[in-house]
Amino acid sequence: MNRWLLPILVLAALIRFAYQEGMLYYGGNFHNGSDSGKYLVIAETIVETGIFGRMSDQGVQPELNRMPVYPYFLAGIFKIFGDGNLRAVARVQIFIDLITIFGIALSAAAINRALVIPSALVAAVIPNLLVHTSYVLTENLFLLFFTWGMCATLWAIKGHKTLGMLIAAGLLFGIALYTRPVMMFFPLFLFPTLVYAFHVTAKETISRIILLSTIPVIIMLLAASPRVASNYTKYGHVVFTSQSGNHLLKWVYPCLRTPWSCASHGDTWKENAPIIEKRLSEVSQQEKANPFAKDIIMRELGMQRIRELGAMQIVTGMIVGAFKNAMQTGAYETLTQFNQPTTFFSAMQGHSFTERLSNFLQRNRNNHFMFIWALAQAALTVSRMVQLLGMWKGLSDKDMRPYCVFLIATIVYFLAVNGPIGNPKYRIPTEPAFIILFAIGMNSLAGKLLTPRCRKNQKAE
Repeated sequence: MNRWLLPILVLAALIRFAYQEGMLYYGGNFHNGSDSGKYLVIAETIVETGIFGRMSDQGVQPELNRMPVYPYFLAGIFKIFGDGNLRAVARVQIFIDLITIFGIALSAAAINRALVIPSALVAAVIPNLLVHTSYVLTENLFLLFFTWGMCATLWAIKGHKTLGMLIAAGLLFGIALYTRPVMMFFPLFLFPTLVYAFHVTAKETISRIILLSTIPVIIMLLAASPRVASNYTKYGHVVFTSQSGNHLLKWVYPCLRTPWSCASHGDTWKENAPIIEKRLSEVSQQEKANPFAKDIIMRELGMQRIRELGAMQIVTGMIVGAFKNAMQTGAYETLTQFNQPTTFFSAMQGHSFTERLSNFLQRNRNNHFMFIWALAQAALTVSRMVQLLGMWKGLSDKDMRPYCVFLIATIVYFLAVNGPIGNPKYRIPTEPAFIILFAIGMNSLAGKLLTPRCRKNQKAE
């Protein structure tokens, strides 16, 4: 594709290896709170029993919360490299990230080959990808499948083996769904985006355009149907996961209530736990034994609490959450991994933003790692400006417009579906789109910067 691509991939590998070794040197580990532990418990159960579930006093309990792809991935590594070998997991995730970077470069090539190298170079050094290569979390593996699904979609829009690419996109998005349930509503964005893109690029009838656009959507729905059917058959509920209630009540609601800092999840749970227990006591013993019973009660209560906030508070929380999600650098996670003291800005007290900022800087003035974070945050802020230019340039260019509409729709979807929860890891699926838009913006700036020089050379000749 390009002779510079291989050196960039080598650079990316070296950076990630050095990061992991530095983390271990400072006494860090590959865990990220309780989520890592939950995946490890399921993986260990798979290794011991071959069953996707959790060990308990009553035997292996079915796992209805987490998706199966990542635990099976962990189990496979443990069987090859030894039980609980997290270093092996992190090393394999470096290799996965390299394949993802190549997928981003190939995605950029579908739009314009001039975007390949800047896209690959940014992907190689971006902190959010680098940091999450070292965590025992789904983000790294999820991004692999999603990126290559996005790549297949962009090449389908270009008209390169359209049918095969759309089938591949549907399959890859389906695997991504079984890695993280955040993909559940993606077809709602994918279908209209494809209809528009094919309307612009393909010389086809509207009926064929609609038919083509439904292919990856149908494949995703077919992929989801066995799990939904199984849950309905066994438990009587048409649901994909038992995670939604907990997510709404413990995460979405607190962050909507106090958008900039998010209310304490513990306090929120204390407020609502008695209500949940009361509602559980009112259902039959048979229904109480249903693993989805508590989730449904939590979901209903979560929706009730959210409605009580009012439309304006909900809209404000969603906007603030999208802003936090887009503007927080993944480098902050480095502080945790390298066992450095961290103080979230949201935790700072003060009567004004200026006072809170002053307290934040005072608290961290002797922390050299915070200086690294500050540089990364400044770089992210500048990159967002370049990406806005890339969006404008891409939308104003009729040849790039259908591709950029798809990229922007991807960003909007994941920022919207994550709602008010602002965390760099939730932005992971948007990074390929942001990276390519950055490359478009940089190429636009480079063109403008080089034009006067070219004109001067022409005059000299």
